[in-house]
Amino acid sequence: MRLPETFFTERQRHLLSWGDRPVLGEVGEDGTFRIGDQDAVSGKSGAGVVSMALDGDAILYAESREVFTSVTLDGGPRLAVVETGLDGTQEHWQAALPATANGPWTIHDVLEGRDESGASVLVLTVQDARGATEFHQVSAGGPVTVHTPRAGGQLVHWDLRYDTAVVRQDQGPREPVLHLERPVTGTTPVSVPGHWRDGWDGRGLIVRDAEDGPRLVAWDLGSSSLRPVTGTRGHVDDARILRDGTGRLLVITTIDGADVLHLWSDETGEAEPLPLAPAGRLRFRVAGPRGIGLYSAGTLAGSAWLWLDEAGALHRSRGDIPAHDGGAGLRHVTYGRTPVLEYLPEEPPVALVISLHGGPESVERDELRWDGLYRDLLKARIAVMGLNYSGSLGYGTDHTRRAWKNWTRAFEEDLRACIATARTWGLDDSDIALLGGSFGGGLALLGCGLHGGLSGAVCSAPLIDIRAHAQRAADADTSYEDWFGERFELGASTSPAQRVFDPVHLSAAPPGPRAVLIHGDQDEVTEWRDSRDAVDLAVRHGLDWKLLTEPGLGHVPGDVDEVILRYGHVKSALSEVLGHPLP
Repeated sequence: MRLPETFFTERQRHLLSWGDRPVLGEVGEDGTFRIGDQDAVSGKSGAGVVSMALDGDAILYAESREVFTSVTLDGGPRLAVVETGLDGTQEHWQAALPATANGPWTIHDVLEGRDESGASVLVLTVQDARGATEFHQVSAGGPVTVHTPRAGGQLVHWDLRYDTAVVRQDQGPREPVLHLERPVTGTTPVSVPGHWRDGWDGRGLIVRDAEDGPRLVAWDLGSSSLRPVTGTRGHVDDARILRDGTGRLLVITTIDGADVLHLWSDETGEAEPLPLAPAGRLRFRVAGPRGIGLYSAGTLAGSAWLWLDEAGALHRSRGDIPAHDGGAGLRHVTYGRTPVLEYLPEEPPVALVISLHGGPESVERDELRWDGLYRDLLKARIAVMGLNYSGSLGYGTDHTRRAWKNWTRAFEEDLRACIATARTWGLDDSDIALLGGSFGGGLALLGCGLHGGLSGAVCSAPLIDIRAHAQRAADADTSYEDWFGERFELGASTSPAQRVFDPVHLSAAPPGPRAVLIHGDQDEVTEWRDSRDAVDLAVRHGLDWKLLTEPGLGHVPGDVDEVILRYGHVKSALSEVLGHPLP
């Protein structure tokens, strides 16, 4: 199995629990959900695998009890529930929802909550035929508790011990609003802005936007009070509450393009980094009374499953992606004020790829980017610079805002810094290619216009027409109008050059650099037609541009066949642009 296929398959798996090794789940080829230890699920052993059908109106993995729950309405108020344990044992029970005069209920969501005694319950989000929404708490043999939310949005937490229902109301590009409602007493809800991360035993964890970067905040769900969580270093990404009653937190932050795992103590207010280097990208997968599980993946480190148990001990099991077998190196460097993740092959590089992430308000991390493509580049003695260009997150507000309405000058500074470093390695400008996805694809085309001596650009699902893109977003949610207006020149009187990301401007680049645009014709984020029109304009101007259309593909590959297809297209395009064969 090739690396892109292996990576896609592994990251689709669910970490459910931990015995001697990880207990995983995945959707099989027959559509059933397969549960077993790591080797059994990956087919490396003949150990038993539990299979369960993925039927029902909604399915939930109840982390606190380690059971899968399937809920189904029979067309009336009768709810059928099937609970399947990790060993395959099943329990069936039913509940009767309150009748509605406005047609049958439709289940839109289900989550695990707590009733007033602290017992685990299911909480359904249901709607009637007129769109009225209610939350229904149900349990085996227990009464149905109904709450009509005052705020629109998604229920993310329910615990009647603390008279708590937290509803998240999304606001497009802006910070969501979290509404703390009181289902028992019915008192006036309290609303705070923030990104919900976790809730347990009367406490919530939210990440709030701030001028100096995201801040982790503990939310007392009983008193509604907020308390900043201090002591962690870096750009806060995610956090979970340990289910052991100690108040400790497990926090992921990003420092210099690398994820760091911190164990934060409520007693001391201090965070201890856990020994994981090199970790790659870290993502939480499960949090239950027996521990918290994560998945990690990095270009050089490979992949691993991680588990922090009740005693605070960290366990690690190697994933299906081994460590890189070459002598390549990775370091975070800053060229002037341009931060870069620098991947160098074992031998002196013969070429360079400058990689540009999407967003723009995202960050380049070491996370097996481009489905592991960097490994093939390193084997071919091609260096990679993962550029956190001006406009990226993770390096402070000044770095993010430096590019706003100043994209050409800001990116030219970053690009010049990268090119100057490559020259010290003995590379010519013609040995350098730009690789970008989504917004990064538009930047790659901009770079060809700024530096005509480059070999060229490979752009996957590029964002080329920022004004049309912003208008489509604003048509769906008006709050996008201000968001884009803060960052880009979009006025009716602006020229293509002022807009920067405009087909007319980008296709007026000097002759020399090649450009290969790769775009799915069913892209739901960026517009395939914009790529087509830009290539047509460029060809008329005598530029060496071409469009590779992927029939049926969206913005991101949706299955393993699409992953392999796009990987092959990007890889062959880079080989063509650089003039170097890739393994």
